[in-house]
Parts: sequence; C-alpha cells; structure tokens
Amino acid sequence: MRYPLIPISVLLSALWIQTTSAAENSGFQSHDSIVSLARAFMEDYTRDMNGEDVEIQVGRLDPRLRLHDCDQKLEAFLPNGGRTTGNTTVGIRCPGTKSWSLYVPVTVNIFKKVVITTEALPRNTLLTPAHLKLARRNLAKLPQGYYVNAERLVGMRLKRNLGAGIALTPGMIKAQTLIKRGQNVVLISQARGISVHMQGKAMASGARGELIRVKNMSSKRIVEGTVTANGEVLVGGYGK
Repeated sequence: MRYPLIPISVLLSALWIQTTSAAENSGFQSHDSIVSLARAFMEDYTRDMNGEDVEIQVGRLDPRLRLHDCDQKLEAFLPNGGRTTGNTTVGIRCPGTKSWSLYVPVTVNIFKKVVITTEALPRNTLLTPAHLKLARRNLAKLPQGYYVNAERLVGMRLKRNLGAGIALTPGMIKAQTLIKRGQNVVLISQARGISVHMQGKAMASGARGELIRVKNMSSKRIVEGTVTANGEVLVGGYGK
C-alpha cells in the first residue's frame, strides 16, 4: 500500500508549530500574555480619555520572538510622544531578574459624532444650519481637528470647496467679518443685571467672538469688547 507523499514544507511547518508550542511552555513568555496586556492597557487608556466607542486592533508578534518568562508581573506603558489614536505602539516590559522590553503595534480607532457637510459647497459659502449635520466619524482620520457643535459654525465662511459628507476642521473655515475698522457700532455693557447701550467707533475689524478695541463716542475712551453675532460689541462694566 502506497501512502501519499507529504510536501517537505508542510512537515517543516508542523515541526515549527510543535517547536513553538513547546518553547512557550519551556521558560518563554507566551505571546498571548503580551498581546492581551497591550490590548487591556490601551482599552483602559482610551476609555478614560475618549469614552467607550473605541475599536482596538493589536498586531501580531514575530513568531520567532523568544523572551524569557518574566518572574514578575508584566508592565505596560505608552512610549514618550506616542500617539493615542491611529497606528501607534504600546510598550511591554519585564521588570524581573531577566528583564526585557518590546513595543507592540496597535491601531486605535475612536468614533464620535462630528460636524460634516450635508452637500457639496463652494468656497466662500456662508454656512447655515441646512449645510451642517452630525455624523459618526473615526477621530484617528481627523488629525487636523473637528467640531462637535454645528451651531457654533453657523455664520462662518468656507475657505475652500468641500464635497458632501466632509468633516469640518478649523483650517477649512473662517469667521465672517461683522465689523470693519472705522465703522459706527453699538456698545453694550452689562453689569448688575442692567444693560447700557452706547455709540462707538470700531478701531479694528472683527468677526463674531473676536476681541476688538472700540472708541466710546460719549466718553472718548478706548475700550475692548467682544463682537456679538448681531454685529454689536459687548464690553465689561459700563464702557466709560
């Protein structure tokens, strides 16, 4: 009776698996223990920083890697300057008698609802509520920043053309100039529940939320105030 020939590559692979299994039970640290610690460490870290909507993928270790079985509890750490999203690494070290350390590749995806465009928009578009909505996005793919409040972007302008479904970042928008230098403006001062309206002249141009200097036309004093959405300037005290 003839038996089928087994390719030498299959025999070598089987031998390698048996050798690896034996090695991990013969004084070497198991790869599973290292990978599990790296995953647990990053899960705890990202949960504290960003909530629980997190997906973590831990890369495989080189099967040829042999590390002495640690006689103390393994420690995990984030390398100096290490990223907490996207492709990063987690350090694992053995503080025991035969110490060692290595870096395990990890991919961290954190999802959150951010502001995106509802349609394709040309450059200089003045944003309205109809242009914006919230959608779930991977923060690892938004290294330039993002917004979570659509209302704060209403009234701002786009710096460039954008397609539909694009997550807005600070570099894509600019505040609309509501007050121009030399323009007559209304100064509003609020104190102790009382609002006082005065006439002023802007000493600089400003967008909503910006701090500009304004001349109080009654007292002739220069005061600083914040540009409101209505194109007025809110100052402290009574602006006198």
